[in-house]
Order: sequence, then C-alpha cells, then structure tokens
Amino acid sequence: MLEFWIAALALVAAGYVFFIPALTGKGSARLSKRARLNLILHQQRQQEWTAEGVGPDQLAELAAESERNLLGDLEASAGREISPSPRGRGALTMALVALPVCALVAYLALGRPDLLGPVPGTPMASLTDSIQRLAERLKQNPGDVEGWLLLARSLLAVQQPDKAVTAYEYALKLVPDDLDVRAQYAEALAAVHGGALEGKPMAVVEEILQKDPNHPGALWLAGMAAAQRQDAAKAVEYWSKLKAQFPAGSEEARQLDQYLAEVRGGPAPAAAPGRRIRVQVRVADGLKGKISPSDPLFVFARAAEGPPMPLAVVRKRAGDLPLEVVLDDSMAMAQGLNLSSFGRIVIGARVSKSGQPTPTAGDLQGLTAPVTVENDGSYAVVVDQVIGPN
Repeated sequence: MLEFWIAALALVAAGYVFFIPALTGKGSARLSKRARLNLILHQQRQQEWTAEGVGPDQLAELAAESERNLLGDLEASAGREISPSPRGRGALTMALVALPVCALVAYLALGRPDLLGPVPGTPMASLTDSIQRLAERLKQNPGDVEGWLLLARSLLAVQQPDKAVTAYEYALKLVPDDLDVRAQYAEALAAVHGGALEGKPMAVVEEILQKDPNHPGALWLAGMAAAQRQDAAKAVEYWSKLKAQFPAGSEEARQLDQYLAEVRGGPAPAAAPGRRIRVQVRVADGLKGKISPSDPLFVFARAAEGPPMPLAVVRKRAGDLPLEVVLDDSMAMAQGLNLSSFGRIVIGARVSKSGQPTPTAGDLQGLTAPVTVENDGSYAVVVDQVIGPN
C-alpha cells in the first residue's frame, strides 16, 4: 500500500510542475525579454539603412513601417505580460489543492482501497463467515434442499460434524427417499464419533442397501465398517461389489485395489509405503489467552476428497505449543485409510476444552486448505478459530 501512495504523490507533484510559471509570474518575465529584443532589432535596422546610404524619403518610409511592426509587437507583449492578480493566483492555488483532496475522498467512497492492502491469509475465517450467512439464509428459506446440503458439507470441512448432522436431518425431511443424502448423513454420523461406523451410522447404511444393494456410497461405508471391526471377508465382499461398477484401470478401481490388498493382507499396489509428514502447529496471538497448558491437543490429517475420518492423528498437550509432530501411515484408524492412500489431504489441529477427540463448542482449531501429500513434506497449521455453539 505504501508504494501505491508514494507513486500517486509523485504523479501529482510532476503535474504541478507545469503550473509553476502561472503561480510565480516567470512566464511574464520571458515576454518582457522578447519586447526588449524587438526594440534592439528595430534600432539596429535603422543604423544599417543609414550606413547603406538609403535616401531620406525611403529611410522615413522604412522607419515608419518598422515602427508600426515594433508597436504591434510591443502591444501584443504588453497584453501577454499582464500578471495574474492575487485573486486569480489564489483561485488557482485553491483548485490545485482541492482537486487531489476531492479525488481521494471519491476513491475512498467509491473505489476499492481494500485491494491496496495485503491479501488476507485466513481462508478459514472467510469460510466461517460464509457458513454463517448461509445458515441465516436457510432460516428464511428452510425449503432449500441444496442449501442444507451445502451447509452440511461446509460444516464437515470445518470439523463441525455434529452441526453437519443437524443440517443433513433438515435435508432428509425434504427428500426422505434420496439415498445419496442418506449415505452422506451416515458419514457425518460417523465423523461425530471419530470415524467409527458401528451403531447408528451402520444402521443407516443397511437401510440404504436394503433399498439399493448396489448403492456406491453405502457399499463403500459398509466395507469401511467391516474393515474397522477386522472383518476382512465382509470388507472384500462390499468393496469387490463396488469395484465392479467402475471401468477397469480407472482411478476408482485402482484405489479399491489398494484397499482390497490391505484387508486381504497382501501388498497394496501403487501405494507409497511408509508415507509420513511433519506438521508445525502454533496458536494465533489473539487466542493464546484462551488455552490452558493442560488442554489436550489433537493434530490430524484427513482426505481432502473422501471419508471424513482421520487418516492419522496424534495427541499432545496445548502447553507444548508451538510444536512439530510427525504423522505417518502407522497412525491410520482403519485399514486402507492412511496418508499413502490419498493424494490430497487437509491437516488440522484442535485444542479440546472438553478433553474429547470429537469437536465441541469452545474448542479451538485450525485447518489448512487441501494440500498435496509429499513424503517427508513439511506443513504448517495455525489454530485461529473458536468452534461456536450449536
């Protein structure tokens, strides 16, 4: 921003240079010099005519013509030499001062001075504001199904699965027979319990499969639930059925091959074995006073596009902040769900005021934008948000 204002002042100063003669009267001095030069030339011409022996009659005629020309020049110069009055100079000075002031006021009122500052670097705050505006709009228009679904997905993105569950429940009241929405609802229910699918989430999945045994989302979640309870045979059954729905060699089929190989106990093809990342965590200055040294700190990674349960998680103490932790494949909560299985992830850190791993009102958290996983890569997370009440 400073560079912009310096450049603007320099341009104004450069423009004012052209008004200096009018303000100082130096232009009139140059006109006076021209008048004196014309008089000298008139006198010199008379001397030359006399030296050349021009007769008296012709000399008088030439002198008269030269004097008429001189008089015209003198009168023109005199007209241009009229100095501006103090009143005129004052008006010009006021105009030169007022113009940039008026331009500045107009720019601040109608322009975009915010674009001169640094680009905000807190996308999480912007997303939170957008979620709040969407929630307010849905209060006025509760029949907007797409709005409720967008709100639910956004709440999952900011690690507020309990609120996402409520949003999905509103959507299901409007479209109770939409199996895709039911599958997303089951995922949100699992996220509330740290990714565990047993219980109500699996009951919803089973209801979906009763109506559509080939539903892709339900087959995926059913296979995940089986893998969590170490039932490899059922996981293979569900995921093999799901894989048959994709073309051979597709990205979806390759990923399912990895999961199937892991639950069968064989090597996972095309996976990056032993992937790990380093994460630096710190707290925003404005939130340091809200943290107790004994508060639990959870640092985690989840798939940017995929199930909401963590791919890796580690627990520390808030009193150790700022700190660096390592997340790796050994921290996976379920087979097939690790850092090596996904190309893009979201990394987060949450200070839990309740002591529980699931997000609750009053917790402090920070999330990165989706990032590409690089083995031994280094990433930074800033805890800069307080989770609000339901």
